[in-house]
Amino acid sequence: MNISIRAAMRRVRGSDAHPLKWAFERGSELGFDGLELCMQANRNGFVTFLTDEIKQGIKALSEQYDMSIYSLSSDWAWAYAVFSPEYKDWARGVEYLAEDAKLAKELGAHTILVHFATTKGSWEDCRALLRDVAAAGEEQGVVFGYEANIWAGTTGFGGMDSLLRMVDEVGSPNFGVYLHNAWPRGGSPLQDEIEQAGERLVQAMHSSSLTSGQVEIDFAKAFDAMRTHFPNGAYTFEVPWEEAEANKKVLDEMVAKYW
Repeated sequence: MNISIRAAMRRVRGSDAHPLKWAFERGSELGFDGLELCMQANRNGFVTFLTDEIKQGIKALSEQYDMSIYSLSSDWAWAYAVFSPEYKDWARGVEYLAEDAKLAKELGAHTILVHFATTKGSWEDCRALLRDVAAAGEEQGVVFGYEANIWAGTTGFGGMDSLLRMVDEVGSPNFGVYLHNAWPRGGSPLQDEIEQAGERLVQAMHSSSLTSGQVEIDFAKAFDAMRTHFPNGAYTFEVPWEEAEANKKVLDEMVAKYW
């Protein structure tokens, strides 16, 4: 298992430093194995495409700090859904996701967190879009994973059972389930969600803070399930960077004890 953390590019006014250098520097200091690159919307609500210079810079920083880009998160979908509130409006959005897949391949990432945010529509329309998304992943050799909590909270189709049904109906090895360890948990322990997803589980997984609130993870059981279904996956913190060090310490202790 690899330990990763989500990061977005930050431009510093008056500085010509690469906008992701800060994350590589701090992540390396804290001992993270890699990053998840958060793809945010631009001011028009659409994905921001990276220049060749920015992409080459990311690859150089990855080599310099010996850190991987394990995954991307197509976070621009939240803004895009405001302008495209129904699945039938997402043809251009699928094109953007295909561009994210090309970027993931170029940066060496194996997984993309995908969701359609607050977009609504029929099961059939959603499935058709996801088949197009999976095809884009197949073309680039990248796997898209629908974030399970967002699916349950926004689609109106139900929880994990319905997402697993959708994955099965899409029927592609390049589309699966992206878990997020959030709490309070929705009635299923993490190890049960991992076992339930099984081979549908993509090889990146989000984690909320392990240092605040009530952490409802039995790490001994969760790691046992991960060894079967997530052995080389990227356990990825989605936490403020001010909390990164403390969270990394907790996970390191759990890994030393139970992995």
